[in-house]
Amino acid sequence: MKKLTALLFALIMVLTFAACENDNNSTTKDTYNLNVNWENSADNFMTANWDEWLDAIHEKSGGRIKFTKYYDCTLLDSNAEMQQLTAGVADIADAKRLASDGFHISENWKLLTAGIPSEGQVSLSYDFCERYPEIMDEFKDVKVLAQSYTGGGGYQLLTVNKAVKNPDNMKGMTIWCEPDWNEFVKACGATPVNTPWSEVYSSLQKNMYDGLMIAAETLKSCNFAEVCGYVTYIDFWYLSGPGYYMNLDTYNDLPSDLKAVIDDEVLRTKLEESNFEDGIAIEKTSLKWAEEKYGTEIIYPSKEAEKAFLNKLTESKAVLAKKLDDLELPGSKMVETIAQYATQ
Repeated sequence: MKKLTALLFALIMVLTFAACENDNNSTTKDTYNLNVNWENSADNFMTANWDEWLDAIHEKSGGRIKFTKYYDCTLLDSNAEMQQLTAGVADIADAKRLASDGFHISENWKLLTAGIPSEGQVSLSYDFCERYPEIMDEFKDVKVLAQSYTGGGGYQLLTVNKAVKNPDNMKGMTIWCEPDWNEFVKACGATPVNTPWSEVYSSLQKNMYDGLMIAAETLKSCNFAEVCGYVTYIDFWYLSGPGYYMNLDTYNDLPSDLKAVIDDEVLRTKLEESNFEDGIAIEKTSLKWAEEKYGTEIIYPSKEAEKAFLNKLTESKAVLAKKLDDLELPGSKMVETIAQYATQ
């Protein structure tokens, strides 16, 4: 009787083990269909690089992670991207970071981190986030996929009729810019304007504005070379920054082997490098195109003028630094760190 009981017990154990094996095998065959919201169109160079990353993830997962892509922000409401991402409307997105959603540092990322050496765009971004954990605290409700909020290219000064060789040359000018750069433009003695993007070209054409502060690739992509005779290569780079993002529940629900695929360092590094290199390439080809087609003059400031532009940039961050300090965030310290990066 004891032998029979032992035999039955052994048989039960074997069957239980087999059932567990079947369950595990079933789990490994599960597939995950993720919805992806891209703000830009499919032909944007950063979107294309992220699409390549998605393809690489799909392949490395053995086809178990699949993606449905929505371009031009057709899945999320552009006014509530981060809220909808965390709610699960999308699984992956390049959502805007707004102070109203708790992103007090990240909303001001462009001005805050501008002035770094171009080659440090990604590596210094990692260093900056490590130095100031308050940055990543803002992203506690999402999974950050890479240091790739932006890629390649710096901000330059495009002017219509006047060659600008140093900050003093900007006095009295009217310069269109994104609101991020208002304080810098003011520090140089010029007047910033932030009218809708659709009005910029015609305003330059009518000499209502003396120039604009924007990436050089717009010389070709927006045909600004037709109305701007000069480009002052101030080369204001900012850190690539944490981006893009994954819904945290989606990430946590993945089995460990698929989490490892999402976290693959080789694929992430390739993506970050591609965004940087492609952005540089577009800038260079746009400058060359503008020179050859329209005779645009590219002005490279002297070392003294470069330093003067950077000093004005650091000066322009004082208001932002105080605003962050008042929120008990290390605004002034972060500005000092970026100024130190600029000397590297």
